Parts: sequence; structure tokens; C-alpha cells
Amino acid sequence: MSTPLHHDRSYFEDQYRSNPDPWGFDTRWYEQRKYDLTLAALPDPHYRRVQEPGCANGALTERLAQRCDELVACELIDSAATNARNRLARHPHVTIDTQALPQWQPPGTGDLIVWSEVAYYLTQEGFDLAIESVDRWLEPGGVLVAVHYTGTTNYPRSGDDVHEHIETIAFLDRVTHLRDPDFRLDVWRRSGSPGHR
Repeated sequence: MSTPLHHDRSYFEDQYRSNPDPWGFDTRWYEQRKYDLTLAALPDPHYRRVQEPGCANGALTERLAQRCDELVACELIDSAATNARNRLARHPHVTIDTQALPQWQPPGTGDLIVWSEVAYYLTQEGFDLAIESVDRWLEPGGVLVAVHYTGTTNYPRSGDDVHEHIETIAFLDRVTHLRDPDFRLDVWRRSGSPGHR
């Protein structure tokens, strides 16, 4: 049985070892613009329960917290998860676990899942497990948002490949597509009536 993540934990630990924000989540215009567009692409003004795997230092989490009643997130690296918890301390409706997709599968169900630059780290086995988790967790009418960098990486799949694979999932219907020079953002809604309207 292969590992669900293409990179082992040490790859991510090395990124954070000398820099608490190695990808510039709080400083790069690329990240700020991507977050703004992600929030603008959400088709509903408010969500009951949001899931965000791979939340890093909580930069996007903090914005998502304004749009929901409850938010459950996870982050693999202890130091990043701690920074995210400190950042979101004033939001009691936000919970951040120290785990990684796809092993992390929060209990219950919800109406929004946000995959922000996480799915291309998954092996094929890991990706299949993550889709099974989406099927189990996402309520009828719920939304899956995926946004991934489309430039050259050393990841097992490209951002485009991730989105094209999601597009084949029978229970998801795409409602928004945005192609930026640096990233791709797609929004799908699960078949069925929205549970929060």
C-alpha cells in the first residue's frame, strides 16, 4: 500500500524550519489576490459548516471564518498549526487539528470544502481517498472549491490535472471556472437541494 502523500512530512518540516511563512501567505500579492478571488467565487453568502484541509498559518482560514457558523481545518506541521490556532483564537467557532488530508476526515457533514493548493500533493491513492471523504462529508447542495497553482512544480500532478480529475466526479456539477495566468480556480456544487437555504 502506497503513502497518500507524495512528499513525506520532512519536506514540509524543512519548509517551515527557518521561516514561519515559507510560501508568503501573508506577504505575496499572488496569495492575497488568490484569497480575494476564492472568497468572491463562493456562490453562497454564508455556510453552516466549512472544511479546510492544509490550512497552513490560517491566512485563508481567517477570511473563511467570516462566512460560516463553524469551520474545521487541519494542518500537518505542528508549528504552522499552532500559528493558525493563535491567529484564529478570537474565533471560537474554528477548530484546527494537526493532521493531513486524506487521513484527516472530520466527523459529521458540512456544506463547503475548500482545497487551496493541497490536492496536488496527493498520490493517486491519496486523491481517491480524499474524493471518498468529499462524497461522505459534503451535503446535497454543498460546495467544493479547488484552487491550485498551475506553474511548474515537483508535485505528483499539476493543478490542471487535479481540476480535470474532479470534473469527472459524477455527483459534482461545476458552477464557476476561473483561469488565471498563475492558478486555476473552480467551484462545484453537489447534486441536490442546498441544505442551508
